[in-house]
Amino acid sequence: MASGFGVGIAWQIIFGDKKGGGTLAPFLFSVLIYFLNLNIAELSVVFLFLLLIYFLCVEDNAANDDPSWITLDEIVGMSLVSLASPSKLLPLIAGFLVFRASDILKQPKFVAELENYPGKLGVLYDDLGAGLLGFLSATIVNQVSLLSF
Repeated sequence: MASGFGVGIAWQIIFGDKKGGGTLAPFLFSVLIYFLNLNIAELSVVFLFLLLIYFLCVEDNAANDDPSWITLDEIVGMSLVSLASPSKLLPLIAGFLVFRASDILKQPKFVAELENYPGKLGVLYDDLGAGLLGFLSATIVNQVSLLSF
């Protein structure tokens, strides 16, 4: 479960220690969300369920070094992004891009600082911080797309 329902382990088996599993897992989640066409209430339940699964399945000892096979944290971050505009393509794309860029680059500074919490909290909190930025960007794109010209 901590591997993002197998995505992180599959990535590691196929590609070894190369980075990318943390991008693949939320991408696959985004595709799933888009095709399931869930509303905000359903996405909120998904977000809370994923948070619960994360805290139940990820052990502090396993998460100390933020191993690349643990990708559930990225999925939780992307589930936060998806709350901005349920199953709409452009906001999902914008939110995904901002979320991943912020998580990878650890920018702005508060995203990097969230990673300083010990164990599984730091592993999750930086993704939630990046997810918040993705949520804001997806919200903006969603609102702009609603404007009629």
